[in-house]
Amino acid sequence: MTCRSRRRRRSRTGRRAAAAVVLLLAVAGCTQHPAMGTIEYRTPAKREVTIQSPDEDGCHRLPGGAHHVTNHTVDDIRLYANEDCVLTKAGKDQAGQTGGESFYLGTQMSVAYTPGQTPWLSYSVVGGGG
Repeated sequence: MTCRSRRRRRSRTGRRAAAAVVLLLAVAGCTQHPAMGTIEYRTPAKREVTIQSPDEDGCHRLPGGAHHVTNHTVDDIRLYANEDCVLTKAGKDQAGQTGGESFYLGTQMSVAYTPGQTPWLSYSVVGGGG
């Protein structure tokens, strides 16, 4: 009889531990994760700027604007011609970019300035890749 009761206690303890692990994993999945790596850009004034592991959520400003952007993160990013990550009207600014709304920049890719183009002023991270 004593053996059974110990076995039941161990079984309950094991279940509680498993439930705690599942709960911790669920909570961890709800936290913000950075897009591991760097985003490097050059301002119109030729200043080099590096952003280390940006958050995956929200809109991020590019202080000073960006003429050349290199994405060394594990996630793709989208560049915008305004500070609020809002699509502009097709054809407005962003000369040389189809539609003129935004520019999709894949991971480990870069995009250079096109003459007549206004600088990109913000970006957002597209999906979690790492």
